[in-house]
Amino acid sequence: MGICIAGSLAGCGGGGGGGSVGPPPSPSPPPPAAIQVLVSPKSSSVVLGNTANFSASVTNTADTAVSWSVNGVAGGNAVIGTITSAGVYTAPADLPSPATVTITATSQADPTKSDGAAGTVTSDIALNVTPSGTNVELGAATAFHAAINSGGHPDTAVRWSISGGACPGSCGVVDASGNYTAPGVLPTATSVTVTAQSVADPSKQASVSLTITSNFTVQLTAPASVPAGGTATIVATLTPAPGSNPNTAVSWSLSGAGCSGASCGTLTTVTTQSTGANVTADSATYTAPPQPPSPNMVTITATPVADTAKQRQAAIAVQPGVSVSVTPGTATVAANHRVTLTAAVNGTANSAVTWSVNGVSGGSAALGQVCVVGSSPCQVVTSGNALQVDYVAPGGIPAPNPVTVQATSTADLSKNGSAQITVINHVLVGVLPGSVTLSPLGVQAFTASVLGTGNQSVVWQVQGAGCAAPGACGTVNTNGIYMAPAAPPAPNTLQVVAVSSDDAAQFGEANVTISTGANIAALHPASVYAGAANGFTLRVAGSGFAASAPGPGAALVIGGTTRTTACSSAAECTAPVTANDVLTAGTVSVQVRNPNGTSSNAVSLVVVAPNAGDETIALTSGAPAATGKDIVVVDPTTAGISVPGNNLDLNVAAVGAFSTGNNSCALTGNPVVLTRPASGVASADVCLFSQSGFDTSMTYTVSGAGDVTVITKQPAGLGIIHLTLQIAAGATPGARTLFIQNTNLDKTAASGALEVQ
Repeated sequence: MGICIAGSLAGCGGGGGGGSVGPPPSPSPPPPAAIQVLVSPKSSSVVLGNTANFSASVTNTADTAVSWSVNGVAGGNAVIGTITSAGVYTAPADLPSPATVTITATSQADPTKSDGAAGTVTSDIALNVTPSGTNVELGAATAFHAAINSGGHPDTAVRWSISGGACPGSCGVVDASGNYTAPGVLPTATSVTVTAQSVADPSKQASVSLTITSNFTVQLTAPASVPAGGTATIVATLTPAPGSNPNTAVSWSLSGAGCSGASCGTLTTVTTQSTGANVTADSATYTAPPQPPSPNMVTITATPVADTAKQRQAAIAVQPGVSVSVTPGTATVAANHRVTLTAAVNGTANSAVTWSVNGVSGGSAALGQVCVVGSSPCQVVTSGNALQVDYVAPGGIPAPNPVTVQATSTADLSKNGSAQITVINHVLVGVLPGSVTLSPLGVQAFTASVLGTGNQSVVWQVQGAGCAAPGACGTVNTNGIYMAPAAPPAPNTLQVVAVSSDDAAQFGEANVTISTGANIAALHPASVYAGAANGFTLRVAGSGFAASAPGPGAALVIGGTTRTTACSSAAECTAPVTANDVLTAGTVSVQVRNPNGTSSNAVSLVVVAPNAGDETIALTSGAPAATGKDIVVVDPTTAGISVPGNNLDLNVAAVGAFSTGNNSCALTGNPVVLTRPASGVASADVCLFSQSGFDTSMTYTVSGAGDVTVITKQPAGLGIIHLTLQIAAGATPGARTLFIQNTNLDKTAASGALEVQ
């Protein structure tokens, strides 16, 4: 029997059938609440290198764990800052661009659920440079130091640069450590500004002003008079101010009220030698004219290149009368060798002379003999009109040594000239520099001097215990230019040898040590334009780098900051250069640091200010040359990642006409013809292909006066760009160049790619 409880079930009632009634179906449970992630605080400012704490609450799940990221990078990185699993964000040491980053917490239970907060990286850097403004003598060095003050922990590296009216080139140099060296020549504009710029925050910089001064002294020594046809030595002594190093070159000139050119005489044989304490002496040999000028005074002027205002003059009277001179005035010869001497007699028509050695007419076997030039055996000369003779040294050392070879005028026996000849046992070969240390692939020029013979020829060789294999110790050419090997030999010392061609038993040598440490030979690129928007990969070539595999590998230190580095071998490493590194013109220091803590030489990546405008240099068959043009060449930043087979990534492989009807590009090797309209403007569609690809971020321009312009640019796939050009009715006919520039300011030219008809 069915039971009905009134009010408890809808549809209850009397009624037959005798069947039972079951319970109704249970209602569906409500769906679980969605997981929610909430990050706090929602924004925070943090000073460079400091930390900020973020927390994340996760609701509606038992798994409340989150993973943290910065700008989508799990855990962040050194450029945008890092964050720990506990939500502790550490700002980067260098100010990122943009300065605001996004801190995100993502639920581990449901990775589609996350929440973010804004972290603004700020800089409180204050920069101070010491010492303050000062005077710097020519060639002197001054060390500047930059102090960075901050409540955070910023990158403490700075970039140093100089500016001034004489810059670049004539205002001195400053290295990556802030050591400024004044120029050796006083510039017209003597004020220089040395600036330190923070790497962490390039907007923060400090400067000091310098004044380049010139306080060296010049003293000119000369005789009051010289006989007609006679010679005299004029000496200009340059004494630098303490601690300075001015250019020691001196220019000489000769003038006179009663003469010009050779009638004033001649100035020859200019030499420079150090007299100690950094004092240098420049000497010139003055030879008076055969007849005195009228008036008989000549003026010799010595002008120091370092500061032309310090020129000195000497007035010399050319006196009439007989004079005799012998050149060279001094010589050194080896036993049984000869030297040619020339006598000059002035002030008389009688040019005859008598020759003697230490007072012995014609000389002797023990003292050496005066012989007819080139005679063998010696034909002795004692007197006559032989003004040019050979002195032939004896087979042994004479006594006394040196000997005096004298020419005496037969017109006036009281007038004579002489030469001092030193005799040595055999030829001596000297090589300079005598000792050098070079990096692998380094280049050094050596010079050889052969004393005791007129034959200065030598044969160059490379010798050493580790030189058995060809090229193991490098090479030296016939001119003494030595190139070190790519890797140091074992042992890493060797000798560059010069063997006398006159006497093969005599040689000189220089000791060379090849450095075994890290060495940078070249940067690719070596220079870039300031403002490279995307950064680039820097490739460093050299030797002694610790390869990344098996590791640990070397690290590139760029602008004082260690970068993530890949060293494919001991000869090449690569690392990223950021846009901030090359934000402003100047230099960026690059070094390689091996795992053992040793560093390579520092090489500067040059950052050049972009051109204010490009100039067209027009050349024609009638005017095929242009002078006075300075062309600045900057390496493309793409050189570091060049496509194999191409010199650089930014290149035009082909051009052609583009069909807008079927979106097709007909690439050809011929110029694309642009037809001028009868009036107004017309458009043309062209396409360009590059193996590495063109895109719309690049700038495309056409040479000329703006009568052909690019009005749209669209990608066409497979490295092709579709350009729509506008051609004016008055466009100048002829070939046009299409220029392409990327965001790193690299520029390429497709010369003659277009032709206006």
